Amino acid sequence: MYSIRQASELAQVPASTIRYYEKIQLLPFIQRDTKGNRIFTEKEIELLNLIRCFRTLGMSIQTIQQQIQTFESQHAELNVQAILQQHKQTLVEQINILQTYIQEIDTKIE
Repeated sequence: MYSIRQASELAQVPASTIRYYEKIQLLPFIQRDTKGNRIFTEKEIELLNLIRCFRTLGMSIQTIQQQIQTFESQHAELNVQAILQQHKQTLVEQINILQTYIQEIDTKIE
């Protein structure tokens, strides 16, 4: 079991961010000790690391939240590869749109 300070250090996420994630229910069901302090298990540390990874890859909090809720509602394990494949497809679509904009701009510049 870890305190919020320890969880913050292990996941390399500020404690304020962890509190925010809990507030928006991105990290549901954080246990508390008898004094009301948050207690983190290895599972929550792993989830924090995963969220940090997704955020680094440009995934929105809303998208991460939807993915986590989908898997929780189906009582399934998070399929990281499926989430990353879906995010990759979204990025490819965004790149294609941006390339179209660049082509239009190049046409107008010439």
